[in-house]
Amino acid sequence: MSSLDWVLITWFFIVGACVGSFLNVVVYRLPRGGSLLQPGSRCPSCGQSIRPWDNIPVLSWFLLRGRCRDCGAKISWRYPLVEAIIGFWFVSCSSLALTTTPALKASAWMFSVLFALFGAALFSAALIVRDGAKVPRLINWVLLISLVLTLFALTNFISS
Repeated sequence: MSSLDWVLITWFFIVGACVGSFLNVVVYRLPRGGSLLQPGSRCPSCGQSIRPWDNIPVLSWFLLRGRCRDCGAKISWRYPLVEAIIGFWFVSCSSLALTTTPALKASAWMFSVLFALFGAALFSAALIVRDGAKVPRLINWVLLISLVLTLFALTNFISS
């Protein structure tokens, strides 16, 4: 593997971990009818806003030793686990595009990105069900649309 491949793999892990961080917000807020945008992330114990440098996927949880910087309350291990799983999911999805021939690169990238997003949406639905809540209609629509687009990209990739 070239050094560029390693840079791309690292990039996909970081992007996937950021998507995983967003999925943690989706899984927590959507079933409760909360907004995905407002307010920003807060400690569930003390309500203090989480600083941007304390909100770096996977890394911040380890640097803070799994505790809130302000009140010292424990932060669930599920947050970095979801971020890492989705990070590795994005890396595994990108491997198809990294290993195809140049003639198939464009359709392989399209399929890889869409499949990664579909898998992330499916994972968030599974976490919501695991938490005992009903999967919100918005996630069902995201799953349906991303599945259709992924299948379209797959047929495009196969026919290339």
